[in-house]
Order: sequence, then structure tokens, then C-alpha cells
Amino acid sequence: MKAIKRYFSHYLVPRVLAYAGKAFLKLLLMTCRIQLEGLEEFCKHVKQGNCILMLWHNRLMLVATIFQSYTPQFNYTAFISQSRDGEPLALFANSFKNGRTIRVKHNAKHEALKEMINRLKNSLDIVLITPDGPRGPRYQVKPGLALAAKQTAATVFPFSWSANRLWQLKSWDKMMLPQPFSKIYMKIGSPISYPAHINLDHYSHMLENALIDTDQSAYLHFSNKPL
Repeated sequence: MKAIKRYFSHYLVPRVLAYAGKAFLKLLLMTCRIQLEGLEEFCKHVKQGNCILMLWHNRLMLVATIFQSYTPQFNYTAFISQSRDGEPLALFANSFKNGRTIRVKHNAKHEALKEMINRLKNSLDIVLITPDGPRGPRYQVKPGLALAAKQTAATVFPFSWSANRLWQLKSWDKMMLPQPFSKIYMKIGSPISYPAHINLDHYSHMLENALIDTDQSAYLHFSNKPL
């Protein structure tokens, strides 16, 4: 019985959630009208390598499907918690042709940072970061992102989206999901490089403010600020 329970909880359920979720999101987005701003500048910088795409954790739901559709020529690496909750997300991300994942323990911050720096230095993958994840505080950029960008000379792009009609889940981050037949506005903000004359804390605040500004630009497009 233990083996059967483990099979269902550790193998079958995560795969059902991952692949059913992927099919649901694909069908959902087919009913929506999507406007994506900033894609041309993003693609131009990505070809040069060393790029980070940062977004709030509650905007994560659509990223893989959207960037697979609009930029199938690039590979993306996401950092996902090495936990039972993270397993469906990892399976979901890896199911895309250009999707990669690095699994890290939620309390192993130094290992995650080291893996992030190695990936940026040794590959052309775009590293996908949710700087307030995986457990918050919500809408706060943690210092690891700034340190990785500094040590690898990576260009950081803020990304956000909103919709004229959306749901928000009762999770710690208030995860967002557009409703069927809604209008979705997505924005890739201006690229941010590490200025040599400022310290790391200042740069971390700069990244946070850039992501907040991009976020505001997205939801003000419809004048409906999420919770």
C-alpha cells in the first residue's frame, strides 16, 4: 500500500497536474487576445547571451506557453524548488522544447546562486527568475538576483502581464490566471545592466523598482490593479 500511495503522490499526480495544466493553458490562451510589447529589443539582446528574465511569482503561470510561442529559437532555464509542490512545475517546464529546469532545495540559497551563475556563464540559456519566490515576501527582490547579474555581466529584463478579466488564487502570492476570452497585455521592460558606480544593494533596489514599474504599466493598461 505504501508503494502504491507513493506511486500516486510522487509519480502519477504530478504528471497529471503538469500535462493537464499545459493543455488547459494552451486552450485558454487560444480564446484570448494577446498584446506583447518589448519583444524586438528583448530578442536583440538575447542573441548576445547572458540574459535574465525576472517576473513576480504570481505572473509565472503564462510564461512558458507565451515564450515558447513567441521565441521558440531561445532556451529558457527556470529554478524550481526540489519539493513535491515543485515537481508538477518542473515537469510542466521540461515538457516544452525550449524549457530547462534546475531543481534546488528552498533552503539552499547558496547552491541556487552558484547554479544560476554557472548557467549564465556557460550557456546561452535565458535564466528565468521569480525574485520573490518560492515563498515570498511577495513583491520583494532578493539580493541573489543582483549578485548573479553583477558577477556574470548579465542583462536583466523585467516582465509582467495583466488582463481585463482575471482570477487570483488563494495562495501566498495571489497567483494570477486570465479568464477565457479576455484581453491580455504583456510587457518586457527595458534591459538593465549593472552600473559600475553603484553598490549591490542599490542595484537590487534598481531591479525591484524596474519590475514594479513594468508591473504597473501592465495593470494600468486595463486600470485594474490585482490584489
